[in-house]
Amino acid sequence: MSFLSVKRILFVFCFVFCSIGFTYSNAQTKSYAYVTLDTVHLKQDTLDWSLVFYMPHNSKVSFTNERPDSLNNEISLSVACAFTASNLKGVVGDYVCRGRLYSNTRDVETGFCVILKDTIIIDYLNDTSLFYKNLAIKNKGAYFQQMLLLKDGDTVECTIFRKQKPTFRRCLAWYNGRGVVIESVDRLTFEDFANALRKVGIKDAIYLDMGTWSDGFVRLKDKTIFSIGHLKYNTKYQTNWLRYIYEPSKQKKSSKAIRTSNQRKPKKKR
Repeated sequence: MSFLSVKRILFVFCFVFCSIGFTYSNAQTKSYAYVTLDTVHLKQDTLDWSLVFYMPHNSKVSFTNERPDSLNNEISLSVACAFTASNLKGVVGDYVCRGRLYSNTRDVETGFCVILKDTIIIDYLNDTSLFYKNLAIKNKGAYFQQMLLLKDGDTVECTIFRKQKPTFRRCLAWYNGRGVVIESVDRLTFEDFANALRKVGIKDAIYLDMGTWSDGFVRLKDKTIFSIGHLKYNTKYQTNWLRYIYEPSKQKKSSKAIRTSNQRKPKKKR
């Protein structure tokens, strides 16, 4: 074999080896959707409370009326969202999913949430809500109605849970420029949960369906599925979900909340 032939063989070998190494490196560094957990402990008078923050990575929040599949590795988190109607066939209150409006009977909700790409808006449910509902329709976004926990750092009174015993609570909150799901480790009243959120610096938060609808799952960094929730026997009747679905990580400019943009909206009425 000539020296030239040996040289060519070595060149081909090196090329193939480097190509395999490059492909393996890309596979190792490719981003994927997952959730990390952060537990915060705090004291209220003589009580000890704990909150779990579910922090999604490489994921964007969305609202869906189609049951998320835990086998779909693009979903990092899924939990029940708006209340299901007493007939177990629909969602309580109007909602917008992928830009389509579904009109339903309103119950006792005090707040709403709009999801538009990188922006989450949580606010009082009142005469101005139509502006944001139409905004969700126009921008192919999402809108749902629920009980408001906090707005601008102030707790919001909730009467429907007043006679209810303390239980586990969960919410969607705006935290450090993104939406996160927060859950109580302890059984709390609605008011205590709102106060606990306020004490850790949450400004805006909206409730998520719990009780017997608390079933959910998160995908951890090692790609294992972790089930969350306590009472789950109404899981089969769930009609809507909050989920975080894979979005490739990229450098993003910090988005300004729509309420501070140049778009006009009606004056608030409470």
